[in-house]
Amino acid sequence: MLPATRSAARQIRRLAYLAAGQAASAFAAFLGQDLRAHEPRLCASSGAATAGRGETGVIFEVIGEVNGLMALLLPVGGREWLAEALCPGEDPHGALAESALRETGNIVASHAVSAMADHLGATVTLSPPILVTSHADRVFGDMLDERRTRFECVGTQTELCAGDGTRRALLLFAPDAA
Repeated sequence: MLPATRSAARQIRRLAYLAAGQAASAFAAFLGQDLRAHEPRLCASSGAATAGRGETGVIFEVIGEVNGLMALLLPVGGREWLAEALCPGEDPHGALAESALRETGNIVASHAVSAMADHLGATVTLSPPILVTSHADRVFGDMLDERRTRFECVGTQTELCAGDGTRRALLLFAPDAA
């Protein structure tokens, strides 16, 4: 279901744009690499978690003036890339790498919701991170399906890419509509 009005769709895209810009900046600073956010794409909630777009991810509930879900999804091979960047030589499936993934998601998503909160002049917070190590896109989709029974959900997808265009992550944002 898409928003009832163009105005609502514009507001969701604007929030996603601000959030993704801050998320990309935080992610880039954290990694010491050049990362940029592409233009957010608005999609029905079922399209917010495209199969195969995120193998590993960190998912959050967004709470406050804006409620919904947010996720930072990494493509196949992204977990290994991020683990090597943050904890060289460590097992990308070990406890240290999982902790680094969770913390990276927390930092990136916190910057994203802070941008939303600043724009709205309101309080927006995150739940504790949920690390999903396999089929994160499907888990996010299942969480949206569960919420969809209570709310209309519209989502945005924003690719976070390296300077050479390589997609490093996908930021998903699906606010609830009352």
